[in-house]
Amino acid sequence: MSGSIINVVIGPQHPALKEPERFILEVEGEQVVKAVPRIGYVHRGIEKAMENRTYLQDLYLAERICGICSHAHTTCYVQTVEDLMGIEAPQRARHIRTIIAELERIHSHLLWLGVVAHEVGFDTFFMYVWRDREIIMDLLEEISGNRVNYAMNTIGGVRRDINEEKASKINRALNLIEEKVKKYIPILQKEQTLLKRTVGVGYLSSIDALKYNAVGPMARASGVKRDVRRDDLMLRMMNSTLT
Repeated sequence: MSGSIINVVIGPQHPALKEPERFILEVEGEQVVKAVPRIGYVHRGIEKAMENRTYLQDLYLAERICGICSHAHTTCYVQTVEDLMGIEAPQRARHIRTIIAELERIHSHLLWLGVVAHEVGFDTFFMYVWRDREIIMDLLEEISGNRVNYAMNTIGGVRRDINEEKASKINRALNLIEEKVKKYIPILQKEQTLLKRTVGVGYLSSIDALKYNAVGPMARASGVKRDVRRDDLMLRMMNSTLT
């Protein structure tokens, strides 16, 4: 009833949440006027487990932090270890790391785009997007032998090469994905199921995006030109110049 505040509790175990989190929502009519999050229900002790293992053993622990972005975690890990050791991976290895990271990023974005469509009831789009995501997953499997944990990174380089044949397959697949995504953009811009749940809802200004340290697509959607890939490269270049 309009004018009265109702508390709605979501989670911590809820079919719409991909991780155990709880949100206490203060709802006035159809409007959410306040949200109190409670996170941190899962603690697997990975940091502590790493203390009792070698650097190479820790590499495989880092890869299992997340099944969606396993390569991102190992890339951060090996770069940190390499910085501590004062070594730099060969240029070809760095390029291969970037290729895997970008393929993983595309599959991650497609995954969550499909999940968003599913959560708002647009299941047709969900199935289209996840079908296309398989193209990227197949590429990752062909390169590494696995669809989830690729085990590409190692301290000082990578464990597998990408030859010309695989590079050609990657280029063809990316061209196909780009073609499909360009067709999906106008669909999303016109789909009322999605528009009614997103336009004007949860607006994040550029000032608030900076205030709350938003990153990735969320920051860029708010007009903040933040890209950790570019920013990290610029920081590394500055550090190498200073030293």
